[in-house]
Amino acid sequence: MFSMRPRWGFDWHELITGVLSLIAAYVVVGMPRVSLTAMAIIFGFLAILSGLTTLSGFSKLRDFVGNWANAALIFAIIDLLIGLFFIIKPASGIVVLGYMVAFWFIIDSFERLVVVDHLRDFGTGYFIVSLILDVLSLLLGIMLLIDPIIAVMSITWLIGFYLVVFGINAIILAFARR
Repeated sequence: MFSMRPRWGFDWHELITGVLSLIAAYVVVGMPRVSLTAMAIIFGFLAILSGLTTLSGFSKLRDFVGNWANAALIFAIIDLLIGLFFIIKPASGIVVLGYMVAFWFIIDSFERLVVVDHLRDFGTGYFIVSLILDVLSLLLGIMLLIDPIIAVMSITWLIGFYLVVFGINAIILAFARR
């Protein structure tokens, strides 16, 4: 009745991240002729938004998971740096797009796996769904890292799939935290 834990409230940042990720997935898969430069810039903004989303919930996350939130803070800073790199140097971003996207997927998935336990407070279903989606995202990132040539050749489908998974997961988190 008188819980000392802070309430999150509906997480609009996660909802916006999720919706933008789903829109980006539609654009990437629906319009495969989109240039890699445009994709690099889009992913730069998504990485920055992801980092800002994590930063905005850092203090509340720390209340739920303690020092594990520091890992989320580090990954948020990495997200911001990756985003700036893609926006400032899109031509260089294209050269390393396969590797950068793989590392980005792995970092974001790992960050969410590190702090996924807090979702148990919101319900076991949310926890399990988020855990499964995070593991799928991590596996996809590892697959991209193993063979970046295939990643570049099939990047629209792989990135589209990742964005759908990431977007759905972010939307689930938005509702789970209400």
